Amino acid sequence: MKFYFDENFSLYLAKGFAAFQEGRKQEGIEVLHVVDQFGRRTPDEEWIPAVAQKHGIAVTIDFDIHRTRHLAQLCSDYKLGMFFFRPPKKTKYGYWQLINWVMKFWEPIKEHAKSASRPFEYEITPRSRKLKEV
Repeated sequence: MKFYFDENFSLYLAKGFAAFQEGRKQEGIEVLHVVDQFGRRTPDEEWIPAVAQKHGIAVTIDFDIHRTRHLAQLCSDYKLGMFFFRPPKKTKYGYWQLINWVMKFWEPIKEHAKSASRPFEYEITPRSRKLKEV
């Protein structure tokens, strides 16, 4: 299973999670970053179908993908699984907070990705206790 962090996440965060997963090769999970795979500033309309065709799962902070009709339709058409992290709007959410937040939900994300039928969308907020289907 391949997880693709999009450009809204630091490339280094994705590389860190890729390194963590290296120690758990038996899980068959690969962590990638959209920039490494498709280049900087690749439009959502290009990387979404490409990730889906590779049977990947997207991890993003960009909730506008869900709200933008043509992008949401693209995700649905290509049966893409997505996890949306939604930081607070009025407070700056720091780098280390984001790393801790992703780490807190990494196991539930992997479990849901294994069992959920595609397409799927889950939302995760800082106050979430569990994944919430969108």
